[in-house]
Amino acid sequence: MKIFLMILVLTNSLQLFAKKSERIVFSGTKKNKNSRHDSQNNQPNRTVSGTESTKKITISFTGDLIIHDDLYKKVLKDKKHDFVKIWEKTLPLFAKADFSYLNLEGPTALGINDKLVDKGDVGFTYDLDVYSGTNFLFNYHPSLIDSLINTGVDIVSTANNHTFDRGSVGVDKTIDALIEKNLSYVGTRKSKEQKADQFTITEIKDFKIAWVACSEALNGFKDKNSQILLCYEQKDKLLEIVKTLKKDKTIDAILVMPHWGVEYSHDPNKLQKNLAHDLLDAGAIAVIGSHPHVLQPVEKYVTKDNRETFIAYSLGNFVAFQRDVDRKSSALIYLDFEKTDTNETVISKYSYEPTTRSSTSVFPARHLKTVVEHVEKYLGPIDPAEESQK
Repeated sequence: MKIFLMILVLTNSLQLFAKKSERIVFSGTKKNKNSRHDSQNNQPNRTVSGTESTKKITISFTGDLIIHDDLYKKVLKDKKHDFVKIWEKTLPLFAKADFSYLNLEGPTALGINDKLVDKGDVGFTYDLDVYSGTNFLFNYHPSLIDSLINTGVDIVSTANNHTFDRGSVGVDKTIDALIEKNLSYVGTRKSKEQKADQFTITEIKDFKIAWVACSEALNGFKDKNSQILLCYEQKDKLLEIVKTLKKDKTIDAILVMPHWGVEYSHDPNKLQKNLAHDLLDAGAIAVIGSHPHVLQPVEKYVTKDNRETFIAYSLGNFVAFQRDVDRKSSALIYLDFEKTDTNETVISKYSYEPTTRSSTSVFPARHLKTVVEHVEKYLGPIDPAEESQK
């Protein structure tokens, strides 16, 4: 009996590994019914145009951006105080996409210290009072937004457990900075705009994309002014937003960005899986998660109305100063969206490029066997046809 149980456990483990390592391929069409299986107001609108066909776009997604203490000090030493210095080797990866997303983990609230006192423009400093990347209370100099724009980032999520690290005023100041710099955002709204839409619309060539973001937790802070969506406590509202967007025939695709899961766990929990499937069944085409600071599996999910959809439960850390390969390594994943002859938007391709960090530099890591082997466990086999980015 013991031998049988050991074989059963081993078999299940191998099946789990195989599932995580499986290459995800999209048909680019709506699935046959018999083949179903489970597997803001005042927002700046950024329109991407190009001379190539408008029937297809590529959007890149990556994980958390956290300017921890050592990374901030590197930027402080740079004469231009340019945060791009941390990840400049990854710029070609962003250039491969028509539109790029990441999770902005923390406020960019000009002059607001950790006691919520507005000290005004104190310049580019790292004083652990106004600006900090440590002590679990983050606030970054607003010039970070310029660095993101210069990187090729087109939209950020502001919904995460560090959203209120500078209180409600910090949320307002962050939104002000994003609007001033014309960087699209999703996930929060200003304290006096409680009736503002909790979604963002962007136009990418001929595609109109709706973005929705939520957070599981707020690190004990209270959202007194209804500035953020909570993934589970407000699940019904979240699903209703997606369903309403789905009814709008001018919207080509709905993307949902939840900040959820257990930190440092590679396994999505039941709550994540259920919410992801519910969001996709409600009308979303992809769910891209963050928060665990490590990679979690990707999944193709065929919805109840037979659409091929995509889940990345967690893309880990894109920029952070945490130890070990699992917290240093992430990826830019790419989803190609195409319009069919019936004008339906489908995912036609999924691919990715791995990244990692050494010291204070983040860079492409396709050439590093240890990183690739780790990333492939969760994102599937790397596409050998993709050009190597070294």
